[in-house]
Amino acid sequence: MPCNVESASLEPKNGNKFIAAGEDMWIHMFDFHTGETIGCNKGHHGPVHCVRFAPEGESYASGSEDGTIRIWQTVPSVHEHDTSLANGPDGKVKGTTDEVAWKVGNIHISEGGESKEK
Repeated sequence: MPCNVESASLEPKNGNKFIAAGEDMWIHMFDFHTGETIGCNKGHHGPVHCVRFAPEGESYASGSEDGTIRIWQTVPSVHEHDTSLANGPDGKVKGTTDEVAWKVGNIHISEGGESKEK
């Protein structure tokens, strides 16, 4: 691995890629079968302590010591005519405040730290 890894997550739908992150503040995406790097995102200003794929593998979230949580899109937007949810030039998912609030409002964090959609 390119750095000390603090968290990793396997893409749950097909299991063909995984992400890993840690001290270097980058989120690295790898091909599960070959181990080759297939992507990399940076947006945090501190070590990344947690990464987790969404249930369908269409995006993943990363949490950092800098106090931020970022959501990264892994596939093209399903809203082909509506680019409001497409990745911006910096790799961050764009969306309106209402869209983000609705999505976050549908997630419940249990005492064990596992997130579940309502």
